[in-house]
Amino acid sequence: MMKSRWIRWNETAVLHLDYANFKQDIEGLRAEVLEADAEILREPKGTVLVLIDLRDTVASAAVVSMFKESSAITTPYIRRHALIGITGMKRYLADKVARLAGRPMRLFVTEKEALDWLVKGEPPSEHADVIGVTPQA
Repeated sequence: MMKSRWIRWNETAVLHLDYANFKQDIEGLRAEVLEADAEILREPKGTVLVLIDLRDTVASAAVVSMFKESSAITTPYIRRHALIGITGMKRYLADKVARLAGRPMRLFVTEKEALDWLVKGEPPSEHADVIGVTPQA
């Protein structure tokens, strides 16, 4: 059964990708990602707002590879990404995935901040906590 779910925030639908608390369970995370990808692919391209929660989930080469594969098929469907639970080495790995996907993602400390930003519609590149973009000189 998929942990991820659709939620409403300020009258706007957001897909909450609940990848939290998988710790070292790579196969459990893989099953969740596959189910979430299928849910995203049911939506019209360019419409999905996504909150990704990675708290207490391991960052490893296998996880990065899994997210790169997921991103390759879901990117056309995603309008905006917001991430929570990204600290330390996870930030570096998340940036790598975002760059490969060619889509900036914004990092947040709290779910509320992330949801507020997702539904407001401001561009991610205007913030310092954005990954997946090359800094301007």
